[in-house]
Amino acid sequence: MSTSDTTPTVADSEATDAPLPFDAIHQGDCVELLGKVAAESVDLAFADPPFNIGFKYDEYHDSHEDEHYIEWCEEWIRQLYRVLKPSGAFWLAIGDEYAAELKVAAKAIGFTARNWIVWYYTFGQNCTRKFNRSHAHLFHFVKDEELHTFNAEDPAVRVPSARALVYGDRRANPTGRLPDDTWILRPQDLRDDDTAFQPMDDTWYFSRVAGTFKERQGFHGCQMPEQLLGRIVRISSNPGELVLDPFSGSGTTLAVAKKLGRHALGFELSSDYAKYGNKRLESCAEGDDLNGPADPVGSAPTTAAGRRLKGHPMAEQLAEEPSALELPVPEPCMASEPEPDKDHKSSVSSAGSLRELTQQTLIDAFLKTHDEHSIDWLLCDPKLQDAFHAACQEAGLIGGPVEWNRELLKLRKSGKMPKGKRKQVALSADELENISYAAEIAWRQSERKFPGSSLDDLFSSPGKSFFFDRAAAKQLDPSLTATSEVAPKVRWAALRLRKARKSLAAEAKDFDYVLKKRDFARFQPWARMRFDRLNGQAGVYLLRSADRASLYLGESANLGRRLAAHAASRGVGLRVTQVGLILSSELPSDEYRLPLWVNLVRRYKPTMNVTPANAPE
Repeated sequence: MSTSDTTPTVADSEATDAPLPFDAIHQGDCVELLGKVAAESVDLAFADPPFNIGFKYDEYHDSHEDEHYIEWCEEWIRQLYRVLKPSGAFWLAIGDEYAAELKVAAKAIGFTARNWIVWYYTFGQNCTRKFNRSHAHLFHFVKDEELHTFNAEDPAVRVPSARALVYGDRRANPTGRLPDDTWILRPQDLRDDDTAFQPMDDTWYFSRVAGTFKERQGFHGCQMPEQLLGRIVRISSNPGELVLDPFSGSGTTLAVAKKLGRHALGFELSSDYAKYGNKRLESCAEGDDLNGPADPVGSAPTTAAGRRLKGHPMAEQLAEEPSALELPVPEPCMASEPEPDKDHKSSVSSAGSLRELTQQTLIDAFLKTHDEHSIDWLLCDPKLQDAFHAACQEAGLIGGPVEWNRELLKLRKSGKMPKGKRKQVALSADELENISYAAEIAWRQSERKFPGSSLDDLFSSPGKSFFFDRAAAKQLDPSLTATSEVAPKVRWAALRLRKARKSLAAEAKDFDYVLKKRDFARFQPWARMRFDRLNGQAGVYLLRSADRASLYLGESANLGRRLAAHAASRGVGLRVTQVGLILSSELPSDEYRLPLWVNLVRRYKPTMNVTPANAPE
């Protein structure tokens, strides 16, 4: 079946209203998008998730606490188990740091591990204080050991046997054999005319796609070799079946699937990666050759024929120990030389007008889509952002959502945005009471996740703002998160907190002489709290963990409702064991509540507070 014959879709009527078209990369969070895929509809899933080693992607910083990272992985692995057919397979590429943990997690979810393969690659990362890393792990999981697809007779998967290669035995199977799951030959045992690694071992030898390789897609920093994906797609799926990649990145899995006659479905958090990955997918066709040498060993360039380093301390040693691999060097990817500018002065003088045209196009796109709101509200409202970005794309602007959002802020700061009346965003005191604390906690968690990022940075980046929204949703009463309208309001509440931070800090100093000795008289067990007894009572509260660490210090006009919201949420309330209270009735008047809150935050420095714990003194 040709993947170009039809454009099928897959959807679960219970999970989504809108089906997801095949043969495309869909931008968004993989867990949410997986929820839109019908149960038992996928034949093969390949996942190459972020390794949680601090790598910075364009819209995502790959640095989480261990517990958070593993919990997140369990979420999408559980979804993959749901969407895979009984005959389906799940392949996972992962680094050393979490290989064992994710294998255990996948098993607990219901997968059976068929193989633990090591992908050995050349062009590994150079390290200065430990051995260079030159491998990753590939796990082959299945849902049903009896039903799973395993195309053992595919000639493109089979390899020559040692009986044929080494001994020249005529009894060798002419079709070759399957790759082993055992190490056969040690490098030091090989003759000069042997290769150091064989493609038939459970250590698979493919070069990492280095920056100079023709195969390299320039928009993504991490890319899998097409030949490696080809082996996986061939062995675990059939033509016409569906291959899913929840972390599409540069789009390699989908491109390989399309070339091999499979349908493909991809998810990608980065809007830019999704855009360029789809362009890559459009540029290939069923039947196209896979990029890279089919022989895995051939993917490594020779070192023997390379340049000798005259005068280098190791030059003599290198000359005495030539490499046994005499292989062609991959041709570098060279950008075409631009035509020389015949009128240099003209091009320089036009640079200013080009920038002015770009800025005016951005302004026009904003005015066309902002619905008379401010730039700040546009950054808070995902729907307005989507409309603005669509207008920018339609106008042919280069860059992506992050660049367009930041340029808008620069235009406002420079005073180049047209003046005009803007709709006022008015949140009631009751609305702010219900969401401001979640905005503060989400802001603080985002600061820790993306060090140095301001709120403008967070809300300009779809990836970072998604993290903020998810962190806030975990703190809210579940009844509030049922509507999509809450996210813009929580972002707006964070902007209000930022604006109020300095004035709150200054105001609190005027009350220091009254409040400096005020403190929590005692801490009550969280499990024994009767929140309803505090309904309607205003005051300040401190949430503490089992080790008495200060988690969050808040103030509320209705302590009963606020503490009940913490308890009902999936956020900080799960870690609380003690709570301290100071009721407004214990203060000279309720106007002392906010200054007392500021004073106590400075004193206790809770881990989840931003305002004004981290404000400049």
